[in-house]
Amino acid sequence: MDSVATYPADRMTSREQREATGVSRRSYLGAVGLTLAGAPMVTAASGGERETVTVPEETREIVRVDDGETLENVEYDATASGAGVSIVAIGTAWTIRNVAVRGRVEMGDNSAFSVGDTGGGTSRVENVWLGDGDEYQQKGATGFWTPPDHDGRLEIERVNVQDLSDNAFYCSPPGNEGGGTVSIRDCYAANCHVSHYRLAEGTVENCVASVTDSRPYRQGRGVWAWAPGTVEVVDSEMDMNGHHYSFRAGANGDASEMTITDTEWDDGFNGGWTEQSGSTIDFETGNGTDPRQRVPDACPESVDDVFA
Repeated sequence: MDSVATYPADRMTSREQREATGVSRRSYLGAVGLTLAGAPMVTAASGGERETVTVPEETREIVRVDDGETLENVEYDATASGAGVSIVAIGTAWTIRNVAVRGRVEMGDNSAFSVGDTGGGTSRVENVWLGDGDEYQQKGATGFWTPPDHDGRLEIERVNVQDLSDNAFYCSPPGNEGGGTVSIRDCYAANCHVSHYRLAEGTVENCVASVTDSRPYRQGRGVWAWAPGTVEVVDSEMDMNGHHYSFRAGANGDASEMTITDTEWDDGFNGGWTEQSGSTIDFETGNGTDPRQRVPDACPESVDDVFA
């Protein structure tokens, strides 16, 4: 891994900071400093092999994954005070696999992963740990954010995201522009604010959302479908414990559609589901209201699981 430069944020203009990441969700860089780095190109590892990148205090590590590249077998140690990580993969035919972020990401309301296929192809995220969360705050970090111009297919599998003060999977923006699809499979999301799975078109399959934290900025919807839909939920479990909706369809005055199949969900919060702005939720076969708190098989339950 080759470090390019380290810049104190107070010496960069707002435009320079935005260009440094190439993406923006609600704001640009929130850390005191940032490190720009090339994506490590690591050959397939076995038996727990990994490259460890230690992020210094008050620094945000920015890693780019370009068209056709693979970022794999890397642990980012963000345990230092004020350390954060942003992995930016916005292009086409890229892959992120076997990546873990150790430690609480402290970087305001930025995204740990900004991911989208903007070339009409297919890109993948698989076997990732982001389970140490961020500090408790009103507007905190997002786990996975997808830009509006995503127009291909994004496949996300075996990802563990916990304890974020914003969405775990914030994949709804393409519904307003690019129209790309998002497939989320075998993932676990717990105690994140706003929502755990938020998308405009795609599938949530064999996934779990769980809310066990009594604090408001750790309680979000299970699945939130934005326009245009359809969002399909299959063989999943919404373990909300009465803290929020298992399912919500529609947002900002625009309708969406959801289908629910072979899924256990919690109905303790206002019946467990809501249709907004003319949206529809179709409960098909095999559903019930007895969800389990579990991590799907093959989804990592710790940093070390990623590299096992």
